[in-house]
Amino acid sequence: MIFTRKSMLPILPLLLGGCAAFAPTYSEAIYTKLDGAHSSLTKIETAIETKAPRHTPYRDVEPYYIDALAQVKEAGDIAEKRPAYLQGRPAADAAQLVADNIDRCRKAIERSRAAFDGDGQAPNEADNVAIVRNTCAIAKTMEGSLK
Repeated sequence: MIFTRKSMLPILPLLLGGCAAFAPTYSEAIYTKLDGAHSSLTKIETAIETKAPRHTPYRDVEPYYIDALAQVKEAGDIAEKRPAYLQGRPAADAAQLVADNIDRCRKAIERSRAAFDGDGQAPNEADNVAIVRNTCAIAKTMEGSLK
């Protein structure tokens, strides 16, 4: 059977509409908050790199950690509500995956912050922050893919 453009037009809305059942709707607020956290983590990494080989005191990067945590908390607060209103639909599972990855991001930032505060700057601190930033980029990429 050969499909022509005209024969596909009536089916196309059904095919595209089916995607909506499996994915939650994109949230600009979540994406913007995660992007802000990404920016704050990049600032921490840059602060460490620009002072090398000297150590960066925690007080110099604390505002960036606080900002990143606040941004991720706000994104998480929004994202954790989506699975509830999508309950019973396949999109609820996808929404829960995004919320879980935002929570992983928050925990990674908090562990990094606590280690930096408690133990000072590790010799590979910039690499550690880059790993945290990449962990948070997973949630940002997932949300961005819903556009």
